[in-house]
Amino acid sequence: MNAPTSPPAARRRRPKPARLSLPERWEHIVSAIESLGGASVVGLAEQCGVTSQTIRRDLQKLESQGLLQKGHGMALAGPGSTAIAYRDRNVHLTDLKRRLVARLGDFIEPGSTLFVGLGTTFNAIHEVLKARAGLVVATNNLGVAYACTFNTSVSLFVFGGYVRRNDTAILPSTGGRPSDRFRFDLAIVGANAIAPDGTVLVHDPLEVEFAQDVLAAARRTVLVVQADKFGARAPHVLSHLRQVSVLITNCDPATRLDDPSVLQGTTVAIVE
Repeated sequence: MNAPTSPPAARRRRPKPARLSLPERWEHIVSAIESLGGASVVGLAEQCGVTSQTIRRDLQKLESQGLLQKGHGMALAGPGSTAIAYRDRNVHLTDLKRRLVARLGDFIEPGSTLFVGLGTTFNAIHEVLKARAGLVVATNNLGVAYACTFNTSVSLFVFGGYVRRNDTAILPSTGGRPSDRFRFDLAIVGANAIAPDGTVLVHDPLEVEFAQDVLAAARRTVLVVQADKFGARAPHVLSHLRQVSVLITNCDPATRLDDPSVLQGTTVAIVE
């Protein structure tokens, strides 16, 4: 006679995680957002051993302190902050970032006026710019400004404003709109996420108005993004792939989109 066995449900049952105290939950929530860029309410509730309602109350308190912003069913980095610390992003996938930026050389003509946007991807852009004469470069990226100052002969303009915490990003607040001062041949920008419908997204709402004005003042827009940005999540709309002239990435973007036809007017450069 066979020995009785435990019911399947009992074998699959997992112990519940320990219930975290309020300070422990807040530390866990902020840490998760800093390391991952965002976290779902359901996931945080499971990790902290509490209900989703409790997590929503926690998020409301943390948002009021400027530590994060609430999205639909999730939490993201707060305005004026960066989801992942600059020092961590600056050493992440450095070789890939250099290869992505190197492809910009195919699209930058001598004598051009350029805007270079935020992101550690552009920290090596001076390696492309130094070989071209007569460039004017405007930026709100301190990393780009520093590298161009000491490694190129470009005429450099830096937009003024507040510097984002733990980052090299300037959130411009002075001197009027970019379109009042410049007409760019190329606006070179990055993004935090690209939705399956082709919407280009960023985490920080303080970036959006300035960046959209830059794009409106540019003859062509170049978007440089790593493959992991496709399908990632961020709450604020910057643009759409239909408005992008050139897309530089390390994957076939058509396989990451619901409707690949949004790329019909875009030159796609795939970096191996």
